[in-house]
Amino acid sequence: MKTKERIIEASIELFNSQGERNVTTNHIASHLNISPGNLYYHFRNKEEIIRHIFTKYADHMQVSFEPVKPSQDAMKILTNYLDAVFSALYHFNFLYDNLPVILARDPELRTQYLQIHNKMMEKIHHLIVSLQVAGVINMDHNDIDDFANIIKQQVTFWISYCKTSEEDANVDDQLLYQGLTKVLLLFKPYVTEQYREAVTDITQKYKKLAAGETVEVQEAS
Repeated sequence: MKTKERIIEASIELFNSQGERNVTTNHIASHLNISPGNLYYHFRNKEEIIRHIFTKYADHMQVSFEPVKPSQDAMKILTNYLDAVFSALYHFNFLYDNLPVILARDPELRTQYLQIHNKMMEKIHHLIVSLQVAGVINMDHNDIDDFANIIKQQVTFWISYCKTSEEDANVDDQLLYQGLTKVLLLFKPYVTEQYREAVTDITQKYKKLAAGETVEVQEAS
């Protein structure tokens, strides 16, 4: 792995484990056993490192949140979305923890984020419509945009909410899965009778994962 990529990966690791605001370029250089000068050869400052991480984040979102295929199983549509959410939260949790502050100090990054945000809103809207067409949920079409925004808010601010409402909240798999159970709870009032049992099964799966239990990997039926 080239030094530039090592710096990016080490920065993600440190930002996630210690919090972005607590990590300096000197910390990153020390972690990699390289000189600060070597780091500055590749990146002018920490903000530039964060911009490169954000590019990786954007690529990750594009790949993880694949378009829904017309022939795709309804429950698979939902579980694919939830698993993609978990993956994004897991790999880039520092962004979700400190997003408003990071964006406020870098207008260029804020512009990039808004582009990703708009694309994600389109994908979430498409997800909801696909579940509606498949008969999984029954919702007034006029409420879909608002519902998509509520889901996006729940995902985006789950980590920062936990960190501000709990002492020494540890961002681990269980905390992230707890967030997914909250997303499923948002769907609950709209789930049709036909799919109620299937959605309940998925909810129980994520509740077990949130409790640290092991679950069998099964294809949705």
